Amino acid sequence: MTVVLGVEGGGSHTHAVVADAEGRVLGAGGSDDPSNWEDVGIGAASAAIRAVVREALDGARRHPGDVEAAVFGLAGVDFPIDEQRLSGIPDAIGLTGRTSILNDGFVAMRAGTDDRFGVVVVAGTGSVVAGRNPAGEVFRTLGMGPTFGDWGSASEISAAAVTAVADAHLRRGPQTALSRLLCEKTGVQTVVEFLEATGRGRIDDTTFAPIVAQAADAGDACARSILSSSGERLGATASHVVRMLDMENLAFDLVLAGGIFRSGSAELMTAIEKAVHATAPNARLVSLDIPPVVGCVLLALEDAGSQTPQGFRETLGKEASSALGIGPASSPAAL
Repeated sequence: MTVVLGVEGGGSHTHAVVADAEGRVLGAGGSDDPSNWEDVGIGAASAAIRAVVREALDGARRHPGDVEAAVFGLAGVDFPIDEQRLSGIPDAIGLTGRTSILNDGFVAMRAGTDDRFGVVVVAGTGSVVAGRNPAGEVFRTLGMGPTFGDWGSASEISAAAVTAVADAHLRRGPQTALSRLLCEKTGVQTVVEFLEATGRGRIDDTTFAPIVAQAADAGDACARSILSSSGERLGATASHVVRMLDMENLAFDLVLAGGIFRSGSAELMTAIEKAVHATAPNARLVSLDIPPVVGCVLLALEDAGSQTPQGFRETLGKEASSALGIGPASSPAAL
């Protein structure tokens, strides 16, 4: 019997699933321990990965040597040297079959589409856009923040909210409900207190994206503008990836994964769709609604030569969600 292993992890969780060629989840392991080596170091990342893999293999009553193919989709795999840095982890587990270590963006894409090609926009704390065309060629952005051209993340939305509050206070910009909402969120009495504490590092200015979505839903023009701008930037980056892969005339799934898409912001989604459709009119926007580790399992099955017919992905996603005890939209935080 073909047995494969999928492992997906980042800054807030690590998941492992053992499955067979019929799409049955044989065992699963999950934890809130991070496995982004850039954040916690290779030693801690390796320990988190090995722990969930051991749990998944024990649940499946399998040994590492039984695994025919394994795919590790991990945050922090941004350059070829990163794959080398992490290459000792499969060996430490005792895996002897075919093994691949990928950036977690590619596995999120595979988890969101029945095709083996497509584009993914991952936007959480950071952002990254990745794609694969029908010929198997891949392209991705660096996923290392605005300095490197990775715009549109939740952190950037949050920073824009602080800027909007500062502009309103200085009468340089329009008044906004964000002034009241951010004061309430952070437990301060006045905008001056908020700006002073934020400017001097006592308030984390990277966590306000949900407040921006709340204000936009309530009709705040400033919040809507922030989300629209974020969507335009993400859409422009996705369009660039589409062009680099020569996919402008194809029908493909554009998978949306990460925390900012769970807000369901109309401004954000409309802006992304408009930007992408200007380049690829046949692209279909779909939200990732199953755990990204499913993408690892699908890629591992394909590496093992197994077929993954229509409907296979959704069934596997439901089983993996149940086995891991998580909600359907546990998406990566995007580096």
